[in-house]
Amino acid sequence: MTEASLFPITLQGVGLRRGANWVLHGLDLQLERGGITALVGSNGAGKTSLLRLIHGLDAPSCGALRFAGKTPPRDGLAFAAQAMVFAHTPLLRGSVEDNLRLALVATPTDDHRALLNAALDRAGLKEHARHSAASLSSGQRQRLALTRARMVRPQLLLLDEPCSHLDQQASAAILRDVQDLAEQGITVLLSTHRPEEIALAQRVLRLEHGQLQNSHEPLQPTPRRGGTAPQGDISCSPTYACTSQV
Repeated sequence: MTEASLFPITLQGVGLRRGANWVLHGLDLQLERGGITALVGSNGAGKTSLLRLIHGLDAPSCGALRFAGKTPPRDGLAFAAQAMVFAHTPLLRGSVEDNLRLALVATPTDDHRALLNAALDRAGLKEHARHSAASLSSGQRQRLALTRARMVRPQLLLLDEPCSHLDQQASAAILRDVQDLAEQGITVLLSTHRPEEIALAQRVLRLEHGQLQNSHEPLQPTPRRGGTAPQGDISCSPTYACTSQV
């Protein structure tokens, strides 16, 4: 799939089953290019499962997931233009530099040193470049994971509760990074229940019990740095019934 053909991303009647349980069902959704979309809902609502499904870590048990009208192949090549950062993203046992160097494996340039230095500066980790990634604080590890994802130049960045378990200062740094990424044209879909993260979004999706809801409550505070007010961007199938076999 070419880089220009990732969007729109559409889900039609998508369900995801784990064992005997449907963790997602009846999902009809279209995600367009650009901006930040917040995926909200209670714990266990299916937010992480939806992100994993879009990223190709799980396959729909039924329904259709398409990128620019095309079904992604099973070899995962369709997801090359995506990156995902988890609440606790796994890091290499090596140094901070080693973790960032991983993102440069497929980068067609001889100037990896300059790219590494720029990434370290952006993450505020230049003084920690040769330190073990395991020695970083939780906030520093999350900024490292986000910077590593940024270095692959994704069209779509999926964030699973990016500020989970972080203090206020570390959360603010992460949110500044996220907003900068969106301003650079990267489409962001993040799961969250924090008002300050929701306030960054131009669109809000509410997921409960594995289904997208038709309405959402007013969201506060208002977006910062000139963002527009969050809006619902939700479509669901209330009469959905999935009978397809896995």
